[in-house]
This record gives sequence, C-alpha cells and structure tokens, in this order.
Amino acid sequence: MQTAMLYIRVSTDEQAQKGYSQQSQRERLEKFCFVNKIQILQIVYEDHSAKTFNRPEWSKLFLGLNRSRVNRPDFILFSRWDRFSRNAADAYSMIERLKKMNIETKAIDQPLNLAIPENKIMLAIYLATSEVENDRRSLNVRQGMRKAKQEGRYMCHAPIGYINITLIDGKKCIIPKEPEATFIKNIFIELAKGYYSTRFIYNEAIENGFKCSLNNFWLMIRNPIYCGKIIVPAYEQENRYLVNGLHEKLISEDVFKQVQQVLNNNAKPQCRTKTNNQLPLRGLLTCPLCLKILTGSASKGKNRYYHYYHCINGCKFRVRADSMDELVLKELIQLIPGEFYLSLFRAVSQRVYNKHFGEASNTQSQIFRSIERTFERLNKAKELLLSGEIDNDDYFAIKADCEYKINRIGTSLNNAAFMISKAEKIIAEAMQKFSNISLTYQQFETTYKRKIIDILTDKRIFCDDKNFHILFTDAAKFIFNLDCENLDEIQAISDSNSVEEFVYSKECEEIIRFESNNNRNIESRNAQNVIFFLERFAELVIHS
Repeated sequence: MQTAMLYIRVSTDEQAQKGYSQQSQRERLEKFCFVNKIQILQIVYEDHSAKTFNRPEWSKLFLGLNRSRVNRPDFILFSRWDRFSRNAADAYSMIERLKKMNIETKAIDQPLNLAIPENKIMLAIYLATSEVENDRRSLNVRQGMRKAKQEGRYMCHAPIGYINITLIDGKKCIIPKEPEATFIKNIFIELAKGYYSTRFIYNEAIENGFKCSLNNFWLMIRNPIYCGKIIVPAYEQENRYLVNGLHEKLISEDVFKQVQQVLNNNAKPQCRTKTNNQLPLRGLLTCPLCLKILTGSASKGKNRYYHYYHCINGCKFRVRADSMDELVLKELIQLIPGEFYLSLFRAVSQRVYNKHFGEASNTQSQIFRSIERTFERLNKAKELLLSGEIDNDDYFAIKADCEYKINRIGTSLNNAAFMISKAEKIIAEAMQKFSNISLTYQQFETTYKRKIIDILTDKRIFCDDKNFHILFTDAAKFIFNLDCENLDEIQAISDSNSVEEFVYSKECEEIIRFESNNNRNIESRNAQNVIFFLERFAELVIHS
C-alpha cells in the first residue's frame, strides 16, 4: 500500500473563511487517501507563511526525511499548490529535492502528473499565481501602512514610554505609559541642557529605576516620535520625511531639536568631572602658583581621612578642602539680588517653566474646545438619529466613542489644572532659591553645587588662603550689585556664556534703564547676558 504525509497549512483568518481551515483541509485529504487506498503516516499542521520554506513544522518534517529513509512516504499531499509554497523558485527547488528522495508532491484539488512535460506549464501557472497573489497582498499591506503613517498613525509595536491600545471604533493608537514617560521627559530635558554626557545621563536614569538597554537608549533619544512626529520612510521616488502624529507627544519639538544638536556635537557638552561629596570644587579651582586647574584627593591622617585640593605635575601647592568650601560660602553670602532683578527672575522663571512643561493655560483652553466639539458631535448624532439618517447601532457607536473621548479629555484637563497649580509652587521655590544663593548652595547636592559655581563664575577661583578671590561673570556683578574697580573693563570683556546672536528685547531695555538710573552703564550685549544668566539659573533650580 502506498503511504503519504499530509501537509496542512493555514496562515490567516481570511484563508479560514475561504475554506482553507485546517479541519476542512484535513477532511478532504483524508477522504482522498481513503478513496485511493493510501496509508497516512503523519499529519503536519503549519500556521506559518508560505513565502519561504523556512517554516517551523516544514523544517522538522524535511529534517526527519533527510535523517531516515525507513519511514519516507511515497507522497506529500496538500490541498492546493498555494498551501505548499507561494514562491515559484523555492517550490521548484523543493520539488526536485523531494524527487531525489523518491517522494512525489501532490495537490489533490489541483492534480498534475508531472511525468507529462506539458503539465509543468500548469504547475508554473499555479505557483506563479500564488506568488503574484502573495506579492500583491504584501504590496497592499505596505501601501496601507504607509498611508496610515502619512495620516500620523503609529503602526508598529509601541516604543518605550508608550503602550498600544485599541479604541472603541477598532482603530489602534499609542498613549503614554508611566513611569517610563516621565523618565523620558527628564532625560530629554537633561540632554538638551548639554551639561553632562549622554552616558552619564543614561546611568543616572538607570540608577533611578528606568529600564532600558544602552542600544535602545540611543535609538530612543534619536526617535522623533517623542516630539509628536511620525517617520514616513522613503518609497520609490519619494524621500523620507516627517509628519505630525496623532499620538500625545512627551516633549516639545524645540527640545528634541536641541537634543539632536547636542548629540551631533554642534552644541558641545561640557566635560564632566567625577563628583565627590567631599570635593565639590575639584576641577573649578585655579592654582595661584602655576595657574593650572586643581584636582583633589583624600589623605589618611591618624584618625580619619582629610581632603585636599592640590596641583599636579610637580607643583606642590595644596589646600584643605573644608577651608576652601568655607571661603566659597562666605563669597556666596554676599550675593543678594535687589528687588528689580527678583521681579525679572520671576518673569524669566515663568518663561522657562512654560518652555519645558508646556503652557498649561493654553493646554486647558484647547481641552475645553475639544470637549465642546465632542458634545457638538454627540448632539449632531442625536439629530441624525431622530431624522432617520442613521440607525440605533450607528448612534450608539458614536455615543460610545464620544464618551470615551470625554473621559480621556477629562483626565487631560485634570493634569493641566494640576500643572497650573504646580507652576506657582515651583516658581515660588525658584524665587526663594535665587534670593538666598548661599543657602541654596548648602542644600544642593554636589552635582548642583558645581552647576551653581559654573553659572556664577568665569571658571576662575584662585584659592590661595592669603589671596582668595572668585572671578564672577559680568552678569553676576550687575545682578548682585558687586563692587567693580573698572566698569569700562566690564563693558570690554565679552561674557563667556554670552549668546551667539543678540536679541534686543523689552527686558534688555528695562535692565539698561535700571542700571542707568543707578549710575552704572551697561551695554546691550551685557544686558542680554544678564537675561541668559537668569535663564540658566532658572533652568537649574526648576529642574533640581
């Protein structure tokens, strides 16, 4: 009696609807074997695509046939040739390999005697038809996905910080997922500042509980989806481009562009010195003997370790770290801003907060308008139902969708209200920190202490006990009303943190007018540097 193995493959629900279900195929194949008196050795079920023969069950079947000649069947039976393969070239190759094992392939619904040369024409038609159908389906899927991306929909597995959901109308979208979304916002904000290296920020995030591999982290910070953009890939004559996505963005487009600029080394980040809580000024002090930058280390005494700032490469200068910290603190106690600069700092802090956390008031207005449009849509649906233009099913579908949107919008409204109330508290805390810089310096951890010194100084602190002095920036001298031996010298020196392009703003005019009334001349460039100083300090205290 002849023997056979039955190969049953189905890959989609559509094929099941067309009569290609596993049960249907099995019944027809078993009936064929019964009528033709063929013994069934094995039934193989496959649920993989026929685009290639790299399929799990087929691979097991073919491996078994290669290993043993004892249980090789006379036939491998399947219902149609598209169940066997949808790739003509691969199909011909597999048929030949099976033929060398004395195994014949047969499609019971499309029978062919391959011993007759003319039947190979029909085989070519069957295989080519299946391949063309598969290629057409793949092309339609690719075009459909491209069209969806052009409309702003994200079609793939949600990136880190988001989660896939399906709406009531069956459409799929992504929404932010906490706490990853908050981590990602903070990561982009820190990267945009350019203070620390990308690896340092990654390590800090991991220590705080963020879960992401380093490779995925690099992909994440380059992905425009977080600023609300969808990548439409290049296709034929069209180049790759970005479109506005329908999902909720985590950061502003400006922040994303600033991060890309930092990553591309257009805005070179500052080198990070390894911080030590006992040596907060390491790398910021200048040796009074050779003018080199001092490092720091601990020296073991009789009962404990003593920390020193010291020079390198043969210079013997060193000074106790605790005494230097006290001298710096005494200098910072003198920094008391006047009422004018306090009020100006409040305005700058409000602007910085809005830049990074979104203008909550505008967001609230947009949410109210969205709620109004949703209610208008629901009322319109009621009118259409009463006029008979839509049936009950359509109305309830629209109603369910509107209710879902209203619930989601309500959550956004609560978040916007929370951000508005939180803004006042954050700005008040920033004002308090600015008004008492010495106390702020004491309360901050080492990393933020170094940032304060970086903002306040020209990175020159001469640390001889007998001749200690800090070279504050020109902006700091104006803001804190420090004594200046030569005001003309201040005008001539360009601040190290000055912006590349001067913007003559209303705030600059106010600064020039205020300083003029106090008999201190200030150029427009230095007035802009004062604003830049306030912005940097606001960035620091708001995100601390």
